[in-house]
Amino acid sequence: MGGATRGYTQGMYWLLAGVSVAADFDQLLSPSGWTSVGEVQHELLGTVSIALKTVEGERCLRGRAISPPSPEILYDVVTDIPAAKRFSREKLLASEVLDTEGDTVHYYQHLDVPGWTLAADRYWVLEGRSASSGSARAFRWRRFDWRPRYPELAARIQRDHPNAVEPDPNWGSWVFEPTEGGTQMRYYICSDPGGSIPGWVERTAATRSLPNTMADVAREAIRRTGP
Repeated sequence: MGGATRGYTQGMYWLLAGVSVAADFDQLLSPSGWTSVGEVQHELLGTVSIALKTVEGERCLRGRAISPPSPEILYDVVTDIPAAKRFSREKLLASEVLDTEGDTVHYYQHLDVPGWTLAADRYWVLEGRSASSGSARAFRWRRFDWRPRYPELAARIQRDHPNAVEPDPNWGSWVFEPTEGGTQMRYYICSDPGGSIPGWVERTAATRSLPNTMADVAREAIRRTGP
C-alpha cells in the first residue's frame, strides 16, 4: 500500500513537472515579449537577428536567420551529438551521448573556454528530445539532476576538470521551419554561465558566439547536402 502510494505521488510529481516544463517552452517559443538586441552580419548566414527575453526569471537569447538546407538536414545536424566535436568552431573537449530512450537523449559536452575570456571551462549534461510538428523540426534540451544516474561521469569531470563550471539553468531549443528562400533557423538559449565572467565577455557571447553557433550548424548541413 505504501509503495503504491509513493509511486502515485511520484507519478503526479513528474506529471506536474512535465506540465511546468511545457509551459516554460511555450513562453520561450512565443513570438511575444522579445526585445531586439540588434543584428549581426555574418558571412554565411547574412543577417542574424538577436533578441532578449526573460522567461520565469531567466534571461534567454534568440537568434534568427535564413539558411538554404532543409529543416530535416538541419535537424539531423543538431541531433548528431558526437559530430559536434568535429564541426563546431568552438573547441569541444567532449561531445558524448550517454543514453537514449525513444526520442529522448542524455548527452555531455565540455567547452574549452579560451584563456582571453578570463573564465573557466564550461560543461553541461542535458536531456534533449524532439519537439517536431508538421513541416517544422525542433529539438529542445534542459539540464536535469544527472549526477545520481551518471556518477562515473561526475567523478571523471571532477578528476580531469576540477575548475570547470556547469551552467545552471541551461535550457533552450532549435527550431527549423521552411520559409521563402530556405529554412528559418531559430536558436533559443536560456543559461546562467555561472562563475565570474566579465560583462564584455557576455556581450561578446551575444553578438559573436550565438551567430557562430548557428553558422556551424548551417555549414555542416550544407556540407551534408553536397554539391
